[in-house]
Amino acid sequence: MISNSEFLEILPSLQEACIKAGELQKKYHKTDIDIATKSNQTPVTKIDIDSNIIISDSLKKLTPTIPIISEEDYEGQDKHDSFWIVDPLDGTRNYIDKGNNFCICISLIKESYPILGIIYSPIQDYFYYAYQDYGAFLIKGSGKPIRIRTSKMSSERNNVYTSISINNNTLDQISTHVQNVLFIKQASALKFGAIASGEGCFYPRLGPTHEWDTAAGQCLIEEAGGSVVDKNMERLKYNKNSKFLNDEFFVIADTTFNWKPVIDNIIFERKSIS
Repeated sequence: MISNSEFLEILPSLQEACIKAGELQKKYHKTDIDIATKSNQTPVTKIDIDSNIIISDSLKKLTPTIPIISEEDYEGQDKHDSFWIVDPLDGTRNYIDKGNNFCICISLIKESYPILGIIYSPIQDYFYYAYQDYGAFLIKGSGKPIRIRTSKMSSERNNVYTSISINNNTLDQISTHVQNVLFIKQASALKFGAIASGEGCFYPRLGPTHEWDTAAGQCLIEEAGGSVVDKNMERLKYNKNSKFLNDEFFVIADTTFNWKPVIDNIIFERKSIS
């Protein structure tokens, strides 16, 4: 397993791999590309596959003994106590639709929890990273690392990040409990980066996701001072099943705020309309 010092040693190479994959993604961004549909009915492109090759090849060179689970290569793999988990192009639908809210996610899982997280936005050239008990940081372009932290609840405005397809009833439930709320609908794990940077207070996710969608973001949030929990307010776990599927999860910036009534009511509302 990677220590803190080893993480800092390989961090430049991890950033280089993200930038290389990001350059590929930008090259074909807003062009006509072939789109296929996977067995789970989600879209995939050659850019997803080629980005995965770039990142996986880098991880194999850096840590040859650590297995890699990727959105593009996970079926039939053995169960591992520790492993890399990668989403080489998170927000593929947004990418296909010529949007800018796509990113690269890389995380290291150890005994059911993420201990390392990286999110890279090719369009912004924002490189978020975190390591267990080390903190969360953001590098903008060629700048220096900036320590990032989640924010406390505000009496003026509280940004709540959501998926594009969130139900309006869920928004109503949140508005009942959170004052001066502004909803920001956004694709991909960039929502985690925004909240870890203090730009938002909450992100509820009720629809299905995979562990590669959340692991890097969870490490960022936790190291920035927040938490990512399930519907029972328990820390979100990993390596839960062979398909690496998540149930509901909730990203919390201010852990001193009582989010339990908010989450309970969201879950209750969801059950009542299903």
